[in-house]
Amino acid sequence: MFMQVLVSVSSVQEAELALSAGVRLIDLKETSYGALAALDLDVSRAIVATVDSYRLQHPGIDIIISATIGDDCTSATAFTQLTEPRCNMGVDVIKLPEAIWAKADCQAGITELLAGHCRLIAVLSPVTLSEKDKLESILHDLAKQGYWGVMVDTIKKSQPLPALLGLNVLADFVRLAKSLNLYVGLAGGLYIEQFEQLAAIAPDYLGFRSGLCVNQQREQPLIQEKVHLLVEKLSQIC
Repeated sequence: MFMQVLVSVSSVQEAELALSAGVRLIDLKETSYGALAALDLDVSRAIVATVDSYRLQHPGIDIIISATIGDDCTSATAFTQLTEPRCNMGVDVIKLPEAIWAKADCQAGITELLAGHCRLIAVLSPVTLSEKDKLESILHDLAKQGYWGVMVDTIKKSQPLPALLGLNVLADFVRLAKSLNLYVGLAGGLYIEQFEQLAAIAPDYLGFRSGLCVNQQREQPLIQEKVHLLVEKLSQIC
């Protein structure tokens, strides 16, 4: 699979915008608070239905839907309540933050998901990436458990990812993840202007939201021209 761009959406209208621009990774996320807040289930179902309709009209195009479930989880029961309806509605990939995938209480639920049809991406923090020895052990363990992929994302969006971690650190992360057959992504307050330097590292995808929105604010609507520009930049390297 060629490198892709992931765009986080919080409404049917934004999903339609992303699909029409040629985005192939549609991420369901509540963008008004938190880093990985879970989008309302009814809104999520409506977006999944929109993507499914697009798939029927464009059978040769592969589209993946991912979803976040929150920045933390209070219990094993809460984990199931957050993940089960999303997998059942047709979400392809669930993204789990470090506060969840590293929590002992959630391991039974995670094991059950890994045995099912819903793929998992473990979201790592920039701090974890900066601890090279620890990172290598973590990625090997995630691959052994059967995670589909890993990514790095920031909690606070005031600074883009490249301002927090050097390109050499990000490149090492991508290389190691790929060597373990993990689908690997980079995200966190990214600007379109950073596309080329990050694409050169060759991740499987780059995730965007803030840099595509009005006033670079992730809770604001997506700007159609910026989404199209991002996909145009992607087409130039594929």
